Amino acid sequence: MITGASPQTEASFSSSPSIESRIGLVGQRLADAFRAVVDAMPGGPYRPQDLARKLGIKKDLSSRILRAARNKDPVAVVHMMPGPAPLRQLLQAAADQNVDADILREGEEAVRQFDLLIHLDAGDRTSLDAIISTCLPDAREKFEMFNKQAIYRGMAQLKGTVAEVTVNTALLHPAPDGERLDGVWVIGSLGLRRIRPGAVVHFCSRRLGPSATADPPFTLDREPVEDLRGLLLERFCSSPLPSLHARHHGTTVHYTLGGDAFGQQSAVDLCFAELTPRCMRRYRDATGRLYGPSSEIDIPTKTLIFDVLMHEDVYPGCDPTLLLYDTAINGVADLADRARDIDRLDVTETIQPLGEGVSKWRVSEVPQYLEMVRHVLDMIAWDGERFSGYRCKVQYPIYGSQLYMAFNAPDEP
Repeated sequence: MITGASPQTEASFSSSPSIESRIGLVGQRLADAFRAVVDAMPGGPYRPQDLARKLGIKKDLSSRILRAARNKDPVAVVHMMPGPAPLRQLLQAAADQNVDADILREGEEAVRQFDLLIHLDAGDRTSLDAIISTCLPDAREKFEMFNKQAIYRGMAQLKGTVAEVTVNTALLHPAPDGERLDGVWVIGSLGLRRIRPGAVVHFCSRRLGPSATADPPFTLDREPVEDLRGLLLERFCSSPLPSLHARHHGTTVHYTLGGDAFGQQSAVDLCFAELTPRCMRRYRDATGRLYGPSSEIDIPTKTLIFDVLMHEDVYPGCDPTLLLYDTAINGVADLADRARDIDRLDVTETIQPLGEGVSKWRVSEVPQYLEMVRHVLDMIAWDGERFSGYRCKVQYPIYGSQLYMAFNAPDEP
């Protein structure tokens, strides 16, 4: 029930041309009304702490209302304002300070329109924030971060496993046949742990599209991945070395952390690398499909570092596009399958060009990152100074999502 809302008020409000325009109208009315209320207070102008003391309200409430009322963007005003109940609290406190009744009535009407906007148009405040996030960049970033954190917390408890940092790095180099690319996939989990007894820590690497029919993965010593010999990058793992079990299932290799320790003190760092020869095409085919590595979020993690590091002869002049897929219904996506476009998620994540040369690829969350990449390049005998990089760094990546860096491959010369 919306306090004080008459059928006439509801009807006239809902007949406005669009919810975007109604948000703007409500925001302007809120800003005008509450500036007038504050200006009418004796002893002003007020800073947040002074206003809170004068009215007997909390400082965070007075600060939020003052910042919102002074904002010039009416949509931002709606986003910044507290809910109707705290606003009415301020109006009641202002009435006790003998603020003019007409000013208070205008404030109450503005709050009533705000209440209608929340409950009749959006349904609740969270849904209103979701609507506002589509047209206000600051609101969208805040909205996405809040909800990604909620997903992380929920899935961490349900799965019983978390990682502080997940590293997925793909290194691409022309294959000897000149038609395809060889790929090295570096997979790392820092601060990986169970948060409750009995939880299974499991993740996998898989080949999709053309790479599914390419050669099977090898260690960096070019040995088949039958067990863990040569797979772990031991210099960059915890000591004692964590136990990791590998199991093949078709074109997927599943990895499971051994042992049964749990809790903060059980956290381990894991890093391993696979070589997949001839994993994707070097040049455009007749279909014009996109190519690129992907990163699947199968462990709740606080930070994802997804890097694609490419030799100068790999897709020269082609910058990647970031594509994010929901895998809940149809599983992992293949870039060639346009039917999966419906599963794409619209989020604010971006790709950062890293430039050429290993020294430019530093990342603060992974102190040994440059040393690790150099180690891999040395083992595979690739010249890192002829590589350039792209990075997608995501805070609280969405569990059950898949990120692609997709390249429009050039025509064959």
